[in-house]
Amino acid sequence: MIKIRKNLITILLILILEIFILLNPDILIRYSKDGLNLFINKLFISLFPFFVLNKILIDYNLPYYISKLKTNSTTLSIIILSMLSGMPSNAEYIKDYLENEIISLEEAEKLLIVTYFPSPVFVITVVGYLGFNSVFTGFILLFIIYLTNLILWALIKNNKRLKSNILYIKNNVNFIVSFKKAISSSLNSLMIILGNIIIFSILIGILNKFLNTNIYFESILTSLLELSNGIKKISVIGTNFNIKFSLCLFALIFSGLSIHSQVSSILSNYNINFLKIFLYRLVTSIFISCFSYIVLYFLNP
Repeated sequence: MIKIRKNLITILLILILEIFILLNPDILIRYSKDGLNLFINKLFISLFPFFVLNKILIDYNLPYYISKLKTNSTTLSIIILSMLSGMPSNAEYIKDYLENEIISLEEAEKLLIVTYFPSPVFVITVVGYLGFNSVFTGFILLFIIYLTNLILWALIKNNKRLKSNILYIKNNVNFIVSFKKAISSSLNSLMIILGNIIIFSILIGILNKFLNTNIYFESILTSLLELSNGIKKISVIGTNFNIKFSLCLFALIFSGLSIHSQVSSILSNYNINFLKIFLYRLVTSIFISCFSYIVLYFLNP
């Protein structure tokens, strides 16, 4: 009965959304174009090459070699791969490891909490270079995000050795086959990202029509919904470096509901507490962004 009610509420909300879009086609056109332009001009050109290269590295047994570094380092391989690939690739790796019984469900939950890494290319080029006109700022943001997640992992990890901590090496890898597969898989992942950006861009447009807010609140709200649009909003906030930097940290560490929804859909067949993961990321992002602002205030008043 509860499930039927949820389905009916979902249907009702979607119908209301469709009617609103039909009555306001300008919002659909404008914000769909904004999302598409953001994807083509900033995301696709910076993410696609690295998506392809990272997938080839996986085919050439990078996870296997990482797992040989130390005892119980299967989880380390997921963390390192997530650092290289960004979200939502972390969910794909965790799903593969769960399917092969390499990690437990409890371990998967903890890994999800600490592997919300944005793509390093996105942080350095889109946020750092295009948002702050400084590649160095992008590297600083990336370092703080990495450090935050690693500290969080040290606090919540389980030190027991996993029973099925085994990775097998792939033999006879054909580069041409691997290259074609990497392109296909990368394009598929990017199309999912594009779809999410456009849908959440339209939702942001609808909220903007009803909410008359200042640029700071609008930036935070947009960041909660979708990371790329949130960063775009933050990048046009005046010249106050401290506020822009702290808000960017908040957006990058939390990652936006769009990414959270992609992760939950990839792992929907598993009984994972996504609310717990959501709250961990939200609390962590608020704490780190506030802490960074306080530090910056004293260093750069």
